[in-house]
Amino acid sequence: MIYANSLPSRLWKPVDNTPLVLFRILLGFLLLFQSVNDIFSDRVRTLFIEPAFTFPFIGFEWLRPLPGNGMYAYFLVMAFFAILIMLGAFYRMAMMGYTLLWTGTYLMQKCGYNNHYYLIVLICAFMCIMPAHHRLSVDVWRNPGIRTNYCPQWCSWLFIAQFGIVYTYAAIAKLYPDWLSGRYLASTLTSDRIRYFICYMGIIFDFLITPLMLFRRTRTVAMMAAVVFHITNAIVFTIGIFPFLALSAMLFFYPANVIRQLLRWPQLRPVNIQPRITVWKKLAVYGMGIYLLIQVLLPVRYLLFGTQPYWSEEGFRMSWRMMSRNKSGWVYFRVVDNDTHKTWIDEPEQRLNYATLNSLAGFPDIIWQYVQQLKKIYAARGMHNISVYTVSAVSLNGRHPQPLVDPNVDLANTPWEPFHHADWIVPLEPE
Repeated sequence: MIYANSLPSRLWKPVDNTPLVLFRILLGFLLLFQSVNDIFSDRVRTLFIEPAFTFPFIGFEWLRPLPGNGMYAYFLVMAFFAILIMLGAFYRMAMMGYTLLWTGTYLMQKCGYNNHYYLIVLICAFMCIMPAHHRLSVDVWRNPGIRTNYCPQWCSWLFIAQFGIVYTYAAIAKLYPDWLSGRYLASTLTSDRIRYFICYMGIIFDFLITPLMLFRRTRTVAMMAAVVFHITNAIVFTIGIFPFLALSAMLFFYPANVIRQLLRWPQLRPVNIQPRITVWKKLAVYGMGIYLLIQVLLPVRYLLFGTQPYWSEEGFRMSWRMMSRNKSGWVYFRVVDNDTHKTWIDEPEQRLNYATLNSLAGFPDIIWQYVQQLKKIYAARGMHNISVYTVSAVSLNGRHPQPLVDPNVDLANTPWEPFHHADWIVPLEPE
C-alpha cells in the first residue's frame, strides 16, 4: 500500500506543467543558438575539422568527426532538432536526436572542455523522458488527445535537485587558495577590489541561491541576484549559454500559479488526485535516487587519486569546478627508435592547431593520448618499437612554469589506468 504522503506518491503527484512547457521552449531556443554559434564562432572548424585527430574521452576512441566539412552538416542537424524542440514538433524524436548528437560531440573532443557542455548532456537527457510537449506544441495540434495541463511533480524536483548540486559544488570548488586570494581572476581583472568582490560574492551566491529560491519570502530577492550574477558572468566570461540556461531553470523554483499570474494566464483548479503507483513508477523513483547519488559522488572522486585536481586534472571533469584555473605552457616530445637508437624531436604544432595545442600542454590524459597517436603514426612508417618522452613546462594560475609530466617516463609504453593516480604526473611544487 502506498500512502498519499509517501515519496513515490509525492513525486508522481500531478502538478501544473507550465514551468516545464516554458522551459522546453527556452531550452530549444538556447540549443538552437548554441548549435548555430558553434558554426559561426569557428568552434566546429577549430575543434572538429582542422586538427589531424581529436582527443575523445578514453574508451570512446571510436567516436570520430565526420570527414571533410561533414561536421557543419552535423551541427546544422542539431540546429534543426533544436527548432523542433522549441516548437514541440515530433518532440521525442527531436529531443533524443539532439541529445545523442550533442553527447557525441562532447565525448569525441575533450579540447575546449567546459562543465557547461556536460550540463547540457544531463539536461537534454532529462528532457527526453519528460512530457514537455503536452501543451503549447505542434504535437498537440497534430494529436489533441495528448494535451494536458499537468505533469508529475518529479519533473520539477529533478531539475531543482540537479541545479542544487551544481551550485553547491561550484561553491565548494571555490574554497581553495587560488580563488580565495583572487589569483585565478588576476589575468582577467586588474582591480583588486573588483576581483575580491567577485570572488567572495561568487561563493556566497553559489552556496545560498538554491535554499533562497526554495522559500517564498526570499525568492524574489534571490531571483534578482541570479539575474545580476548570471548576466555579469555572461559579459565578463566566455561561458556560452550557461547563464541563460541557469536563469531558465529558475522557472522550476516558482509555483506554476505565480508564473500564470505573471503571464496573465487563467489559473487552474487545484487537483487532488491520488496517483496510482505501479511497479514501474517505484523503479523510476529508485532510478532517480541512484542518479542523484552518482551526481553527488562524481565531484568528489578526485579524493581517490590524492592529487590536486586543478593541476593533475584527475577527477576534474564533471565536478562543477567552474572558472577555477588557468593553465598555459608548452610541450614537445622526444622520440626514440629502439631498433636503430635514433632520437628526434616531435613538435605537436605540425599536427594540431592553436585550440587543441592549448589543451594539450595542460592536460596529462590528452598528452598520453597524443603519444598513443604518435605510436600509430610511426608504426605506419615501419617503426614498431619506439619510446616517447614528454618535455613540458606549465604554469597554473600564473605560477612559475614547471614540468607537468615526468620527462623520464616512456608514455608510449605506459598503460592508462583510469582508477589510479598516474605517477608520471609531476606533483605541483609549493611556491
